[in-house]
Amino acid sequence: MFDVTQGLDARPFQRPSAAASFLEALQARVYGSMGLTAEDCQWREWLGQQNVIPLRLQQMSLALPRPEFEEYRRDLLAGLARDEAAPRPTRFERPHQYSILRELQEEVEHAAEVLGLQVPVRPLMGTLPTQLLEPLMLLVPGSDDVVVVIDGNLLTYAHQLAKAVAQALPLGLAGSGAGEPEFRSAAMGRDVPGKAVKRFNELMMAVVTGNPAIARPYLPEPAYETIACELCDCMELFIVAREYARLVDGDHLKASTEARAACGERFQALCWTTEQETRADGLGLALTLTAAAERGDSLSWAFFAIDALLASFGILERSLPILTRPADAPLFPDLGAAHDTRRGLVRDVLRHWDGGQHVIAFADGLVPVVAQLGDQFEAALYDLRWWPQTVN
Repeated sequence: MFDVTQGLDARPFQRPSAAASFLEALQARVYGSMGLTAEDCQWREWLGQQNVIPLRLQQMSLALPRPEFEEYRRDLLAGLARDEAAPRPTRFERPHQYSILRELQEEVEHAAEVLGLQVPVRPLMGTLPTQLLEPLMLLVPGSDDVVVVIDGNLLTYAHQLAKAVAQALPLGLAGSGAGEPEFRSAAMGRDVPGKAVKRFNELMMAVVTGNPAIARPYLPEPAYETIACELCDCMELFIVAREYARLVDGDHLKASTEARAACGERFQALCWTTEQETRADGLGLALTLTAAAERGDSLSWAFFAIDALLASFGILERSLPILTRPADAPLFPDLGAAHDTRRGLVRDVLRHWDGGQHVIAFADGLVPVVAQLGDQFEAALYDLRWWPQTVN
């Protein structure tokens, strides 16, 4: 076994706050209903690392000269050790997964400082198997604290989506790195590669069946790895930034609550009006692009990542009627998606920013890439539903 920990028994946990105690009690109920203990959750992440890390090291050993590979190996193992040693708020939070949430919080909070925004309360972020592609915000009883729970599969979704989109990009553009890309419209006339379509379809099919994690994992190829990582980072930033936007605007104080359930266990979460969701998109966009600028990333790529994420949600939204439509209904009705409206609204916000038109133009130039992926997935769904009827 490839052991990257100092043992599964020693776990550094923070002294529980009211929010942490509330979250751990909820996690204990939900995971307990699945027959899982906190130790089982830790074991699952550890076991996953045993499968992924040796493959990653094998890939990099072939791609890098020996001295560079040894440095890469040392840095990778040191990063995993840091994740393991860092405090976590509950016994159910896994080291690597929680380190992603912690770093995203830090970046969004720094972006808020840069923009001169006051965050009235720092949310406790954690994981919960909600089976949702969005976070939920919960009020902590008897305090002013809030907890934001994210299904770990949402992080998996962003990771897998970023890789599928990155390998669908025109040759040369996917490997352009973190700088501002040079867009070549002539490259956009081609079909997306079949490998990208296959990976995208696998992910979308896994989501519509209820579990993004069942999409087959794979390592990114060097040709598109850099941009895939950047797209993933910015998608995740936007997901977290929207929750901070709600706090900055004070919408968490005005929102009503609704009953939610995870694995049959019920709890109360805040629900948002359309106006509040729109404000979260606009301010979440500002926080995400500021965070990207602070880390030196391309704003064009950052906005394209947000647009691709919202586009993917629109593709999923349009796919559900295909799966549930009666067999005698028309094959190709005009299906709109609320997430497509969100894409237009964030463009409206960005148009008022200095340089915003350039950033929008870059994303608009790549719209056909994601659209082709969506069309291919929709065709695959029709074939599954009405096979052997073909879709032209």
